[in-house]
Parts: sequence; structure tokens; C-alpha cells
Amino acid sequence: MHNTSQSHVKDYKPHFAVIASCASVATVTILIVIKAFAFAASGSTSVLASMIDSIADAAISIMSFLAVRYSMKPADHDHRHGHGKIEGLVAIFQGAFIGGAGVALLIESFLRFQTPKDVEHHTMAIGVMAVSIVLSLLLVLIQKLSLSKAPSLAVEADKAHYGMDIAVNLGVIATLTALSYGAPSWVDPAFAVCVVLYMVTSIRSIVKGGIDMLLDREVSGEIREQIIHHVLSHDGVLGMHDLRTKKSGMRIFISFDIEVDAELSLSAAHDITKDLEKELFHHFPNAETMIHVDPHGDTADIRHQVAGVHH
Repeated sequence: MHNTSQSHVKDYKPHFAVIASCASVATVTILIVIKAFAFAASGSTSVLASMIDSIADAAISIMSFLAVRYSMKPADHDHRHGHGKIEGLVAIFQGAFIGGAGVALLIESFLRFQTPKDVEHHTMAIGVMAVSIVLSLLLVLIQKLSLSKAPSLAVEADKAHYGMDIAVNLGVIATLTALSYGAPSWVDPAFAVCVVLYMVTSIRSIVKGGIDMLLDREVSGEIREQIIHHVLSHDGVLGMHDLRTKKSGMRIFISFDIEVDAELSLSAAHDITKDLEKELFHHFPNAETMIHVDPHGDTADIRHQVAGVHH
């Protein structure tokens, strides 16, 4: 989840992340209600699997909403870099919660293997799953629009969940259809086990994204190359080195050294950095930039301690 095209945006509007989070909470509430009704009527473990998945999504959506709101708080005296890393922390909690829900579903599936139950009201349950697919598709579209304007890790994790929900619900429909045509009863809990395995795959990417943010992993190589291009093509910049980047919430932090003509006055060198900051802000409106100025050819200082960061 870390190396995505959503690390920066041209039209940065962070409130879109709040809108997407609210839409997520509203959608998942409806999904839980209709799936609970379908499970009560049909007794299908596959429907139960989809419902438990939605319950996990509900907890995640609420955590995501709170994380997005908190991450948007401006920097203060005690948090000079803002509060964005709360999104990384919440992503790790999300992974743990999904894992717990998967264990509960796995236990129920094994109990159904030992004591099979007939599935009833197939048509009604299939209809509920179809409605769930439509709602999930609409939500994913909203989240996709949001990510184009507000690159939130929390919203990105939510979008991954609901994208998987679409696949899960399609599988539930296939399972219920097979049962209605006389498939053996073990097909139902077997599909539920497959859902658990599917949930496990989502945990890895969610937790990895959270850990990457907390450990200040560099943004994608593509974005770094874009930064380098803008800096080196700027008038007055004769070289650059020590580029460092990280992501915190919806913001990225950029720092680097530029080399300028050693004969320039302090004021002239300062004007170059101000113009360069404005240019980078134009291309990366969700970025905070720090620039250090060196005379051309002088790249040696004690801050350069990481191999491969000079350019």
C-alpha cells in the first residue's frame, strides 16, 4: 500500500477523505443489517462469513474516520510535524482486528463441517448479496474519487476492504446458487474458510502500509524522480543531493540540499530556494519542503550518513 500513485495529488483537498470515511460508515451499517437478515433467514455460513467481514469493516471504517479527522489536525507545539502518523497506527490495529474476525469465522466454519446445516431461502439471500455488491461498488467509486484529492492511507485501506467485499459477495452468490442446485452442504463452510484466507491476505498489505508510515519509509521511486527532475531543472540550481522523503497521513515531507554558484549573495541564494519551494508546492500541494543550500561542488557534511542518497 505504500508505493502507490496516491502519495501526492495535483488538487489537494483533504476534506474529501472525511467524506469518503462517512460514506464508508453509512454503507457498512446498511450492509450489516441486510446481511444479518439474510443469515437469520438462510442459516448459510457463507452469508455469515460475508456478514462477519462487514462487521470487521464497520470497526475499521469507524477507526478510519476517527484517524482521518485526527490526522488533519494542524501541527502544534508538541507535534511539529502534525498528527498524520495516527493513520499508520490505525492501519496496524485494523490488521489485528481483521485477524481476530478471521479466527472467529474459522472456528464457526469448522463447527459447520462437523455439524452441517441446511441452507434455506437461497433466492432471498442471493438478492441481499447482489444489493451488497452494488452498494460496495458505489462506495469504492466514492473512495477512488477521494484518493485522487486526498491520499489517505486509512481511506486506501478501506477501499481495499470493500474491493475484496465485492469478490467475497460474488463468491457467496456462486455458493448459494450451487447449494440451490443440490451441491453438498460442505461447500458452504468450505467457502467460508476461503474467505478467511482472503482476509489474511488483506492483513499483510494493511499492516505493511502502517509500518512503512511509522518507520518513515521513502515515497515511491517514481515520485522521487519527479522531485529530482523539478529541482535540477530549476534556474540557478547546479546540483542536488541528500534527498529524503517520508509520508505522514495525507502529507509528504521532502528535504534535500541544492548546490548554487558560490559567488551568489545570501539574498540571491535565498530567492532561488523560495522560487523552488513555490514550484514544488505547485506540483506537490500536500508536501512540506525543507531545502539546505551549499556552494556548488561542496557536498560533504556530517548529515550525509546514508549510502545512496547523494545525487
